[in-house]
Amino acid sequence: MGNVKITPIKEEDYKFINKWWKMINKLPPPRKLLPENGLHGLIVYKENKPIACLYIYLTNSGFAYSDYMISDIHYKNKDRFNILLLLMQRAIQTAFNLGFEDFWFMTKDKGMLKRCKALGINISEDPYYLICTAKDNKNIK
Repeated sequence: MGNVKITPIKEEDYKFINKWWKMINKLPPPRKLLPENGLHGLIVYKENKPIACLYIYLTNSGFAYSDYMISDIHYKNKDRFNILLLLMQRAIQTAFNLGFEDFWFMTKDKGMLKRCKALGINISEDPYYLICTAKDNKNIK
């Protein structure tokens, strides 16, 4: 895979991250909903070109989790699968090094599910539903 580097996300990485969201016709998640205002995550570079990133949410219990993994859809090299796999492994190891005992990924992305299977991660057979509400929900009194 040669010259692959994984680093913490920095402010200047957002010039790439926000473009990746636009490439898939989605709005980036609001920074205030990301851990440490979007700076608690990892980004992977190959030959100084950013490829993908993910965010690591730390909890006050024994597990941490990742969400909002995004990548450059134009990066099509054969090592793409393995580069993203390496990023996921590093996120898990980061959480374990911080003392967490479990790590969860939140996704419905089939490619990410394949990578989880490749890592031997248990995948629920039952579908899960994300149930959330925003602060401005008028039905909550």
